[in-house]
Amino acid sequence: MTDRKYKDIIDYFHKISAGTKWEGHLYAVGGCVRDEILGSEIHDVDIAVDIPNGGIGFARWLERKHRVIGSPVLFQKFGTAKLRLRSFPDEEIELVQTRAEKYTDRTSRCPEVVSGSIKDDCFRRDFTVNTLYRNIKTGEILDMTGRGIHDIRQGVIRTPLDPYETFDDDPVRILRCLRFAARFGWEIEPSVMEALAGSIDRLAIVSRERWGAEFRKMLFGKNIRRSLGELCRLGGLRFMNPVMAELSAKRDPDGRTLLEAGIDDAARLEDEGIDDQAERLAAVFGRMGMLRTEVRDRNGEVRYPRHEHVGGLMAARFLKRMGVEPEVAERVKQIIQARGEERLRKDRRRKMERHQEQVRQQKEDKAKRRKERAERHAALLEEHTKRRPSRRRKRSKAKTDPA
Repeated sequence: MTDRKYKDIIDYFHKISAGTKWEGHLYAVGGCVRDEILGSEIHDVDIAVDIPNGGIGFARWLERKHRVIGSPVLFQKFGTAKLRLRSFPDEEIELVQTRAEKYTDRTSRCPEVVSGSIKDDCFRRDFTVNTLYRNIKTGEILDMTGRGIHDIRQGVIRTPLDPYETFDDDPVRILRCLRFAARFGWEIEPSVMEALAGSIDRLAIVSRERWGAEFRKMLFGKNIRRSLGELCRLGGLRFMNPVMAELSAKRDPDGRTLLEAGIDDAARLEDEGIDDQAERLAAVFGRMGMLRTEVRDRNGEVRYPRHEHVGGLMAARFLKRMGVEPEVAERVKQIIQARGEERLRKDRRRKMERHQEQVRQQKEDKAKRRKERAERHAALLEEHTKRRPSRRRKRSKAKTDPA
């Protein structure tokens, strides 16, 4: 979304709320305000309403005024709504109530949600850079933590509350923290990094769907080494699912885990400017077949015969379960298997070249031995020839000797 369109949406809400109960209670919040300050492309527009059940209430008001396309999608538990405005049909807008949260079940990252003040809403958020509110009526930016604008400009990721509490309540924030650091090139504040590493086991409660979404954002985003690489180093990816746990434990012949090796390959693709999704997925999961094809030969050496063929099939099934589009998953399978076929062709070519070199060497050795025999034979013949005349002369002398 362009900055101009974002401002047009803000102006639109300003105009339609004027003279209504919503005037002065609407705020652009979170990522859109952060990206506005950064001068970056704006992806999402979230509007907070500091009235009890304001998100859903404002969405229904817009529907009654025939300003939305279709009906808003309502999430009663969280007091939020998603909709598309007739005036901006290409942009999805999310309306949220300002709320307070309480996490009571440590086996779930879903909190108990109640309507709260704008300050409650601010301090429940993940990072200070996402705690800014633009008052749609006045245009004023509210920075209630006193750190939001500073941290955006300095490139620092910090939590509004104690970082251990922040990550313990919702461990998805661990993934978002690493992703933001990679995406923007920001530094993670030391105490936040310490809490992140100390809370890594909490990732076990994150749902498969959310894991898949965050994993794809990291893999298809910027600076893979800083996001997925760091998460792998901390041991977080093993909580994604059992297959990722296996890839995190199994080591290749070079001593790296299969997941580390795959992330390194994906990072090299990024360095080369290759952002094709199937190529990056094939890089990460290209060694998956090693989990099922390990054998030891008679010399005790470990081999993985045709692991790319097996791995391509495994990767396609795995990625479809992760929610990757079937066409992309099939392309990943083809890329991995094609890589295996190319490796086999190279192996055959190397074997043929070695065989041809052996044959050439054998011919050279045979010719050398033949030449050596011929030289020895010639030398013996020459020596024999030299000896024969002397014997004749001796015999002739003996016949003519009067004695």
